[in-house]
Amino acid sequence: METNQANQFRHSRESLLLIAELGRALGTGGESESLVYALLEGLAALLQASSIALLSRGEGGEVGEIWGRGEPSAELGAMAKRRWQSGREGSGGKEVEREGPWTLLPLSGSGFPFSLLAICLEPSVALCPAERGAAQAVGEAALLLAKQPAFRSNSRKARHLAAELFSAHLFQKSLFPRMAPAIPGFRVAAAHSAAGELSGDFYDLLPIDAHTCGILVGDVAGKGIAAALVGGMCRVAVRCQAACSRSPAGVLRRVNRLLHDDLAERTLVAMLYAVIDTESHEIRLARAGQEEPLLRRASGVVQVGTPGMCLGIDSGETFDAVLEDVSLFLEPGELLLFYTDGMTDVVGPGGTPLDKERLAEMLDRTGPRGAQASLETLFQELDLLRSPGELEDDVTLVALERVGS
Repeated sequence: METNQANQFRHSRESLLLIAELGRALGTGGESESLVYALLEGLAALLQASSIALLSRGEGGEVGEIWGRGEPSAELGAMAKRRWQSGREGSGGKEVEREGPWTLLPLSGSGFPFSLLAICLEPSVALCPAERGAAQAVGEAALLLAKQPAFRSNSRKARHLAAELFSAHLFQKSLFPRMAPAIPGFRVAAAHSAAGELSGDFYDLLPIDAHTCGILVGDVAGKGIAAALVGGMCRVAVRCQAACSRSPAGVLRRVNRLLHDDLAERTLVAMLYAVIDTESHEIRLARAGQEEPLLRRASGVVQVGTPGMCLGIDSGETFDAVLEDVSLFLEPGELLLFYTDGMTDVVGPGGTPLDKERLAEMLDRTGPRGAQASLETLFQELDLLRSPGELEDDVTLVALERVGS
């Protein structure tokens, strides 16, 4: 019998395959409208939905509908209008609602406010978090395609390249967590800014069991489609191994052995993986070449020293011997910051880099703000310090704050 974890992974994987099929179809010059319907039909079949629709609010407040399987419903349009009028959409709202057989998923990452994916399911069926994330990724891909002009070019090669980039971008977006999980005793927040269309950074916030959660932060050397796909491969590999061990070092050792032969020569991957026990409040972490995390205490900010080397250098013995678990406990109000080197490699107008010491000073000034407010402050300071123009490298921050007593 298929386990719940395996079922979630299957739905996530198959939804990504739907997006990949979309990219291939775009490259052949298929009509956008027919591709949107095909994408929705594929998602409905995957989730065993009797009806599915994309809804977006028009300029006059009317509901614009793009239907897949099933018949339009006046009740569904009324539900969408009530949600929009209440202000729960258009300002970053992420609430998932259920009215009768309809599950309403906000498409907050689509770039179009007031947009929903509506899925009609059996009364006893509820989407798990992985299924919701997968459905939102496919819904956003379909909405983007429906709203933008069709891929038109006199050059078949140019059309094909544009389609590949579009598909890769959607693939990567679907891999990032859409919201932080509830971790009893802790509060977690994450923020990411890509230097280009595609990022070599990746992160994950994953529930492992009833009392254990994992945090993954990683960085693939390089940029573009290749780095993005390697990052996706690494994230999936960690998810597959997370249930096998509560030792972060043990998980990373397994992942290194799995991926070593598949990583191209001179492709290095830095990762940091932490496991949080919500009963004991212990945090165990291991670092495979990633930046050492910073711990904000009332007395100041300290660096958490952890040994380790990047994946892709050694196939086993040396990597296994160097990697170690580090255990720590946070007091209420203390905050642990994970970050990629894009944060400390930023160069200011005077040519001075934002190094680790300066980042520690910035983090210290955020106290006693919570996880989300601290990340917002760090990004605001980053924008003030860096030179005008695009980032030179991707920046990813994840903050874990201890709350309660």
